[in-house]
Order: sequence, then C-alpha cells, then structure tokens
Amino acid sequence: MKKQHGRKALIVLSDGMDRGSKVTLASAIESAQRSDTLVYSILFEDPNGNGGFGRGRMGGGRMGGGRTGEEDGRKVLQRLSRETGAHYFEVSKHLPIDKVYEALQEELRSQYSIGYTPDTKAASTEYRHIHLTTKQKSLIVQTREGYYPS
Repeated sequence: MKKQHGRKALIVLSDGMDRGSKVTLASAIESAQRSDTLVYSILFEDPNGNGGFGRGRMGGGRMGGGRTGEEDGRKVLQRLSRETGAHYFEVSKHLPIDKVYEALQEELRSQYSIGYTPDTKAASTEYRHIHLTTKQKSLIVQTREGYYPS
C-alpha cells in the first residue's frame, strides 16, 4: 500500500487464527507501519468453524507466531491494530457486525492527520517512538506508538 497516496486503511475481518502465513506478525506490522497504513481488525468468531475460538490448528503459518495448538487470535488482532494506530473491534451479540461497520465509518470520517519535523537531522531509518496528548481531557487520542522515517 506504500504506493497509494493519501490516507490508507486496511480492514481485517478474521478470527485471528493463522492458516498458513509466509511472514511473521512482526513483519506484517512493520510493513503496515512503513507504508503508513492503519489496520483495523474485526474479530469474528465462528464457534462451529474450527472447534471453537483458539482451539484450531495454526496450519504451520507464522502470522500468529508459528505455533500450533492454542493461539490467542484475539491478541494477534489487537496487536495488529494497536501497533498500526487503528481500532480493534469484536463482533458480539451486543455489537453486531453492522454496528461495527458504522463505528468504523464514523472513526474514519473523524480523523485528523498531524505532521511534524523531528529536531534531529540524523538519517536514521530506525523506528521512532512518539507520544501524543491533548490539553483538553475530553478528547480521545488514538495514534500509533511511533513511525519509520521515509
């Protein structure tokens, strides 16, 4: 998505279980961060799909860590969203899928982009941590934890 201009968001509807990824979760997160892409995750469980949440076989892939057996798909999706600055949603009886998409739509409509030039002129390509707060406590700030310089 790096070649795309403007805001970029990816919506992942999944149970979070890995079924054959060829890259690690960390690598997927880094790719999203480098391309300045928000990854919104929606946990959608099918209790009949793989024997219940977290009890299916991982399929030998690596997205969830490359382990077989019990893997917490919820934590994988939460991490993917948190580390890219996006929101994590969980479909439930109290929050059906149509309400999740309404919330996602509202969130995408009410975002602001803030830019700055760092003090240091070092040509570092390492990940840089940022912390953003507001003086007005009633505002909600949702941002990624840092960025990779271009």
